[in-house]
Amino acid sequence: MSGAGLLLAFRAGGARFAVPLDRVREAARPRRITPLPGAPKQWCGVALVRGEALGVIDVAAAVGLAPSPPRRESLIVVLCGCDPALLVDSVDGVEPFPGGRVLPPPPGRGALSGVVAEDDGFLSLLDVDRLAAGGAA
Repeated sequence: MSGAGLLLAFRAGGARFAVPLDRVREAARPRRITPLPGAPKQWCGVALVRGEALGVIDVAAAVGLAPSPPRRESLIVVLCGCDPALLVDSVDGVEPFPGGRVLPPPPGRGALSGVVAEDDGFLSLLDVDRLAAGGAA
């Protein structure tokens, strides 16, 4: 992840995450997420967004937290140029990249590119490409 630019920050599984804003197409509330039987635990299913079928990854499950059950108010973050979309609990908003405050991720967290200590916890920076390629915890 580059050291410049803006991030879209969101919450999943009780934790804060972020992805580069230039990788985000939109945040959407899908009508339904259809489960994929036999899929790995981080894959929640498929959702239609503007007529496009997108795979949906549960961000919490992908980094080793308890899976987020799809709810009526679930949100997905649709990424530019890659499937899958990301299941999140809520969107916090756009924030500046934290620059020199980024630390390496904990061992075994392949979907993270770094973490930032905050006053009330951590902001985990998702590696979108690794996550989409199945590089989960």
